[in-house]
Amino acid sequence: MKLIKAFTSGAIRAFRSLKALLMIWLLTFSFLALFSLPLRSFLSTSLGDTASTPVLAKALDLSYFMNLGQAFNSLLSAISGGILIVLLIFFFLYIFLNGGLFDSLRENSWSYKPGDFFRASARYFLSYLAITILVILMVLIALFLIIGLPLLIQEAGGSASEEATFKLLSILRIVALLVLPIFLLVADYSRAWLVANKHTKVFKALGYGFKASFKYFFSSYVFMLVMLVLQALFAVLVVDILSGYSPGSGGGLLLLFIISQGLFLVKLYMRAVRYGGITALYRL
Repeated sequence: MKLIKAFTSGAIRAFRSLKALLMIWLLTFSFLALFSLPLRSFLSTSLGDTASTPVLAKALDLSYFMNLGQAFNSLLSAISGGILIVLLIFFFLYIFLNGGLFDSLRENSWSYKPGDFFRASARYFLSYLAITILVILMVLIALFLIIGLPLLIQEAGGSASEEATFKLLSILRIVALLVLPIFLLVADYSRAWLVANKHTKVFKALGYGFKASFKYFFSSYVFMLVMLVLQALFAVLVVDILSGYSPGSGGGLLLLFIISQGLFLVKLYMRAVRYGGITALYRL
């Protein structure tokens, strides 16, 4: 019963948080636009109307970029130096926006205001950042204990064949994938607790996260596992759709843009369903 309520309430809460999702989409799109415009300018300047342009429209050939000489070296240097900064900014932006999203899902109301969204994002940013970092550290430790340590022990023995090592690694990967949802549950329950109680106490929130994850283990775990599978299948579908589409005109490019942004909004909605379902389970 709790599992059904988690899915239905999560979907309803996510639908009522469309304002928050649209704000997240707008901020994410604006950030990506700021990053992509310099790259587009470089490609326009370097390629222009050369003979390579129609060829690249059909398929990506790295040899064209290698032949750009110093321009390619400058691009490679800029990307390698700036990609880390871009990823860090995206990481912090993602955490910042999650505070407002959880708050809007808790309110579960059409009248939720943009000002409330940004106030909640700012209020819980540091707490959400600390929870995210701590959970990532827990995941890394768990991966070492589940995968790294057994492989080190087997290697120290020196008697296992390559085939036996491969089989062991396959089993350990499956175990690790089954354990991962538990840590995501801890993170989501912790963030839901902070918003519901209007606190910023990280360790107290993590304590509740562990308690709730195991107290409602079956319904919570199945819900999280199903959501992760659905999100993974959706990601595969997106890659299949976008990789198979080749726009041949300005109208085709516009259609590709609309499709990609629509798919991104669906991705945001699915994430909100997951957070909304955990928020609902917290209140049951």
